[in-house]
Amino acid sequence: MLVKKAAGLLLRLALVGGCLVYAFGGIDFGQLWDTLLRYDDVALFWTTVFSLAGYGVMALRLNFLSGFAAGNWLCFKAFLMSMAVNNIVPAKLGELAKAFYLRRECRFSLSRSITMVFWERFFDLNAILAMGLVVAFHFKLKMAFVPLAGAVGGIWVALWIVRTYPDFVGRIIDRMPSNRLAEFLAELKLQVLHGVTPGFMIVLGLYTLVCWVFYASSTFLVLLWVAKMPLSWGQAAAVFVISSLGMAMPSSPGALGVFEAAVVFSLGLFGVDRSQALAAGLVLHMVQYIPVTVAGLLVLGKSGLSLRKIRESDEALEEAEG
Repeated sequence: MLVKKAAGLLLRLALVGGCLVYAFGGIDFGQLWDTLLRYDDVALFWTTVFSLAGYGVMALRLNFLSGFAAGNWLCFKAFLMSMAVNNIVPAKLGELAKAFYLRRECRFSLSRSITMVFWERFFDLNAILAMGLVVAFHFKLKMAFVPLAGAVGGIWVALWIVRTYPDFVGRIIDRMPSNRLAEFLAELKLQVLHGVTPGFMIVLGLYTLVCWVFYASSTFLVLLWVAKMPLSWGQAAAVFVISSLGMAMPSSPGALGVFEAAVVFSLGLFGVDRSQALAAGLVLHMVQYIPVTVAGLLVLGKSGLSLRKIRESDEALEEAEG
């Protein structure tokens, strides 16, 4: 277990270090500062407000996944807390924090809470894949999203197997070495068999579409309104997709360094100067990072949970599943 964690840490450090060198190497910091000073303050303020409104839409989706039992306000707080934890802890523990918070506040079982988080993340992966494939084909980068397509397709195949061969899947679940893992898979199996109807998929898909429209809008607003870059809508969409992949990768807390490198790389595809690209990446990241982290830490402080408890719970789960 220690060797596995050490190897994972070294890989993340190497990734982050390489991204920081790529993003900041050769930058004229005087030009970077001048670029930041030229940004529209009023546009930046309203873009930040709009980004917070987008988190409210994500809370609506989470409440739908709870069967409307959790309530929109509680789901909003759960989402803020999960984002804050992801932004300050490198292990992407925010989703586990969200599950624990829902279990505590709503008296859900942990397996039910984790299942809700699974459907969130699975449909988010589908959204990234759909947008990525459109961008990849438009800019003739058809192989760029093959690994993601394979992963998402594999999950769809697994869900089809669960629905088509439930008894066979049940026997596999019975042989799981971890009780918690078996409970989660059993809960997921029940949802796939009885709760996952075409109507459920359509409604969840629509919620996810609206969530990602709001999420993407922050990138469009920063690039086209705050920074006033001469980009087309398609080019701004490409920057959003590539930076979203950078944000999703397991790396540093809040993907610091990796996100900026993704923005610099994607804007470089369209001839944007590196200093201007880095300025846009820094501002966009701060819009997505500072408000939600501050708000989420306030929720975490009042929740009775702590980063230490979440870390210990994650380690216990890993040991049980190992």
